Amino acid sequence: MPITLNELLANRGLSLAASIKLVRHKDQRQAFDPHGWYRREKDRFLEYQSQQTSDIFRGCDYIVSFLGEENGRARFVGVFQVAGYDMRPNDPHLYYRLTEVVGFEDLSERVIINWGAATISWHQWLRPAGPDAKVVVEIQPQPFARPFKDYLDFVLDFDELKTLVKNTGAGDEWQRMLSAVAGIYLILDTHTGQQYIGSAAGLGGIWQRWASYVSTNGHGGNVRLEALLATDPQYARHFRFTILMTLPKTMTSKEVLARETLYKHKLGSRTFGLNLN
Repeated sequence: MPITLNELLANRGLSLAASIKLVRHKDQRQAFDPHGWYRREKDRFLEYQSQQTSDIFRGCDYIVSFLGEENGRARFVGVFQVAGYDMRPNDPHLYYRLTEVVGFEDLSERVIINWGAATISWHQWLRPAGPDAKVVVEIQPQPFARPFKDYLDFVLDFDELKTLVKNTGAGDEWQRMLSAVAGIYLILDTHTGQQYIGSAAGLGGIWQRWASYVSTNGHGGNVRLEALLATDPQYARHFRFTILMTLPKTMTSKEVLARETLYKHKLGSRTFGLNLN
């Protein structure tokens, strides 16, 4: 019998007699990225979570926070105690005073629940045990395994790529899918806006090539990326990886390089970016 969210919270010492609200963060607005903020800029995520346009946490003792995923799933990130809110001059927003509750850190990003069909209802009261209780559908062995959806439908920052490559189990689906294809990829330096265009061919496909960036702390043997890391060993935190085109692994290296050259020309990455050749 599956465990419910109620049971999981109670087992960690949270009193179910308290007033508890569940919050599922999935913002469709282009300028808002709660998923990325949580993983790269947690302080920004916490600010985003605390800032509300109405008193939606009224009467709450605690909120249980999730990141929304596909198919009605939600990924647990933490429990926060609510201690009222503050107002700021000339600002209509409410800024809730939220304090993260200790004791749930090892579950953060690992617990997946089924939110149900009403995902538009992004904040809901925790329901008592029974047929309406939220069910835990998965507890993953490692934090963060963003579901793989499509080759052209994702951007990974370097820390996310490291998690996928280094944690057995966290990136199994990603490894299987990215190993299956060759392709042309782009690395964006979010600090300067410059781009690097690369290609991956051979037996290991894109996965093998990207894994080499992890093993070299971000440069993958690329001269200009190596120079950036020489000035700041943590510079790879600015890198974001994405795929421009997938190719069959049966293509020759010469054919793949021809496509890479075309993209370098299209995007101007030799003149204005990080490609040398």
